[in-house]
Amino acid sequence: MRVHFLAIGILAAIARQAQCETDSGVYQRDADTLCSTGKDGREACYPRVFNAAAEFRQIMPGQEVPAGLHIQIDMATGQRQARLMPAEAGDVDNANAVELNAGAGQEVLAVNHAYTDRFQELIERVLDAGAKSVDRSANELLDEQLDELKELVYDPRQAERLLRTPGAVAALLQLSSPMPALQAWAASTQRLSSIIIGTTVQNNPELQAMAYRLGAIPSLLHALRDERDAKTAGKHVFALSALTRGHSLALEQFINLGGFRILSELNPLASVVYKGEIEASKLDLRIVRFVEDMLNPEFNPRVAATSASMISQFAGVWCSTLAARLVDSLEDVVDDDQQTSLAYERRLAYLRSLRVLQQAHRDMCILPASFKRWKENELSRINHSDAEYRQVLENIEA
Repeated sequence: MRVHFLAIGILAAIARQAQCETDSGVYQRDADTLCSTGKDGREACYPRVFNAAAEFRQIMPGQEVPAGLHIQIDMATGQRQARLMPAEAGDVDNANAVELNAGAGQEVLAVNHAYTDRFQELIERVLDAGAKSVDRSANELLDEQLDELKELVYDPRQAERLLRTPGAVAALLQLSSPMPALQAWAASTQRLSSIIIGTTVQNNPELQAMAYRLGAIPSLLHALRDERDAKTAGKHVFALSALTRGHSLALEQFINLGGFRILSELNPLASVVYKGEIEASKLDLRIVRFVEDMLNPEFNPRVAATSASMISQFAGVWCSTLAARLVDSLEDVVDDDQQTSLAYERRLAYLRSLRVLQQAHRDMCILPASFKRWKENELSRINHSDAEYRQVLENIEA
């Protein structure tokens, strides 16, 4: 039997939907590939555009879903799934699923109204919280509401509605700020607020432009500079990445406000500010990938000549920085499996970024002699079965 849904059911399903940016964000590895990190710390990469088949497949975080597909939510897991529309209408495959493409009727209308009303309630809660002094006793409820709002802004229509609501972006930026420390909202609230901003604008030039005009970049840079929690800082980086990727004016503002300097000075692995090596490692990876995107002309081809010159100069500085970190900071052998995995992932990320920069900024990306010695030692040390790491290392011109 075809499963029908009610407003309360669909809202509950949306609230439990697969997390796109709860513990780590979605980033674009290249023009056709997205990657995300789950709660277990494992990274998964997949096509940017969802590839539909006859059977239901899970929609991964951040994926673009073509129009005309049969989409449903699995009520047991909260996962969104999609497949090609069947030639003839049939029963829903999963008894735990609710359909999102039901025919027109009163039930669908009721869901749409409930969906819209709930979204408005959540925005009003954000506006109220942003306008008042910090109330730590209300933090748990506010976080639940922000988490629900985060799921709803995956819908571009709701994302635009949020940005067009007077004061909404300012309220989210206020909630994301870590300063003053004694009057700031909890770290969880700061993280969720930055996640919402990033999720709202990612891969949407029109919404990027709106957030840019509303002053999101300077506020997030201040938050990142003052942040003392590595996990929260990572969410600020996610939001900044979503705002600047492919948006030349936003990138130019980021550069003019000293964004490159702020990122290069963070150096989470060497900092005594951030507690917890694993979260510091994740922040480091996020920064490296963010900088790689900004320095890659393919992602930002239309920046002004002055900004392009600053990008080229920083590319030279960043090449030397990554090389020095590989030589000086990543030699330690750790016993913890997760830390070992992260150390290996960092090396790969550093080397891949170096390769991109060598290709895009050949005259500026000059590596020191110490890196050449390190590369030779590393090639002799690593196991020959590690073909991926060896190939990436060999591709670096030292």
